[in-house]
Amino acid sequence: MTKLISKTEADKLVEISGETIGSELIIIARYVATKHGKEGVKKLEQRMMEMGHPCEFDKIRPAHWYGEGLFTLAMLLAKEIFGWKDLFELGYSSPALSFGMGVFVKYIPLSLFAGQVQNIWRKFVDVGNIKVLTNKKEKYFIVILTDYDFHPDSCLYYAGYFLKMAEFLVRSKKITCEETKCIYRGDPCHEYKIKWE
Repeated sequence: MTKLISKTEADKLVEISGETIGSELIIIARYVATKHGKEGVKKLEQRMMEMGHPCEFDKIRPAHWYGEGLFTLAMLLAKEIFGWKDLFELGYSSPALSFGMGVFVKYIPLSLFAGQVQNIWRKFVDVGNIKVLTNKKEKYFIVILTDYDFHPDSCLYYAGYFLKMAEFLVRSKKITCEETKCIYRGDPCHEYKIKWE
């Protein structure tokens, strides 16, 4: 059974400094609606209200900024409510549900993406720093995420997210993504190695 999030944990999470653009919260609602219908979205809204952090997804403005902690809380509560094993599939689905991200990465080469990744990240999130190291010859690239500390469950969300991004960028049918470093295991950063054939 998925561990329940306490009110104290929720309060601490939303107090962490950092914001995300509203479209990212909307993606969570879209994903929940796809899997669990409109009633699922209502359940998530009700649970967030019970935790003291209300979020009416149909009133979220895509271009406005909201707490990254609120975004993380919404993911964690959805996982709890619907009994998801982890957040990998949500992360994997997110870039495809995001019009903005699709525009940024579907039609640019990996080298250009790697050079602009921090600027792209900042269009969606104002916390954390990200860089991409590429090795086309050996068919891999590494995503390094620093100064981002919200919740350990976010790690699998980003593993799924970066895997989907890689599918946009390298157009291979066999791609893998593994988190090779993690701040929750004592490393100085989150590091994801994406390989393809």
